[in-house]
Amino acid sequence: AGYEAVSIDLMIGVPGETPASVERTVAETIGLGPDHVSLYLLENVEGLPFEEVLARRPVDEDTAVASYSAAREALEAAGLRQYEISNFARPGGECRHNLKYWRYEPFLGLGPSAGSHIGRERWTNTASLEAWAEALARGGTVREDVVELEPAAAAREALAFGLRLVEGVDLAALGRRLGVDLEALFGRRAAELAGEGLLVRDGDRLRLPAERFLVSNAVLSRLL
Repeated sequence: AGYEAVSIDLMIGVPGETPASVERTVAETIGLGPDHVSLYLLENVEGLPFEEVLARRPVDEDTAVASYSAAREALEAAGLRQYEISNFARPGGECRHNLKYWRYEPFLGLGPSAGSHIGRERWTNTASLEAWAEALARGGTVREDVVELEPAAAAREALAFGLRLVEGVDLAALGRRLGVDLEALFGRRAAELAGEGLLVRDGDRLRLPAERFLVSNAVLSRLL
């Protein structure tokens, strides 16, 4: 069809799924030769009708984790390198859009409801098309939910996003960029977690070991 790149999203931990069905799905995915694959574990959000489906057909968490691990190994073996907890790509096929968030780089959103984050300031444009158009005609914008982040808060966010990446975070470089001493804020706790095998410290770089990806939230809650 003329597409230069193909990306496929897969969901694991779905009611009715079996290890064999996951294996077939991943094999079919690899056979299509995609440049990028996202591999997500289904999360239940309380209060949605889907809760009733899960109540009737509960998902075994250990089986879902085993399926994730098997799929991860198959994708890596096929040349789709894991670069983030849920994302795999051929060299050069990484999602540049999402990498900006994970690396805590600035971005500008244009149009109604669009979000932006530049420096320590974050905001959302008004959701009203009329108000946005009127402001634009006057040469301005209507910004809502403006947040001015304190340095320590920005550092916590940057680590929470950055440690999702396989490459992890360069603490020294990030600290210089944010103007905050990350060693003073997080060094002691990072050392404790590294001692427990929950983080890996290599010089200035801090990262999650691959076998801890699926408990990243628990690790981050202790670090941050």
